[in-house]
Amino acid sequence: MRRLNIFLVAAIFISFAAHAVMGALRLYGSDANALPVMAFVCAGLIGVHVVVTTILTCQTLKARRLSGAGYFRHNLLFWARRISGFTILIPLVMHIIIMSGSHDGAFRLLEFNGGRLASQIIFIVTLGFHILTNIQPALISLGIRSVKAFSADILFLISVILLFAAGAFCVYYFRWMAY
Repeated sequence: MRRLNIFLVAAIFISFAAHAVMGALRLYGSDANALPVMAFVCAGLIGVHVVVTTILTCQTLKARRLSGAGYFRHNLLFWARRISGFTILIPLVMHIIIMSGSHDGAFRLLEFNGGRLASQIIFIVTLGFHILTNIQPALISLGIRSVKAFSADILFLISVILLFAAGAFCVYYFRWMAY
């Protein structure tokens, strides 16, 4: 089950990167035709990841209960990873609802006010935190030996993608407010 989860994480990373770049390009004004396909692929992978991670977390809680030794204080990073993952779900649902708009065949959201912009920025921040706390265990699970160097590269790439997406949300907001 853990092996399945790490392959899901790798697939989510690839589909997320493609979706974020194509979505940002669409918000900047280009025509990214493959965006809906990538959004559904990414959402499906995330759904399976949530189910698998929930099962793994329940197994961990069961083992903790059976052993009688919780060591909660020593496992704070483990719980931060789990909680940050579940925290993403609320802004993710908001992202899906807000960004599922088109008007007369063209991409134009019916409303994109300051609250919706803030929710998308919160989505990016929670996603960034979740990735930051989980990058090293993911790389270790993939069998990558130089974790520090590789995690720095991936974090840099993710940071650029998230900054590009946040900029796209802001540009789209200002363009939307101008109309």
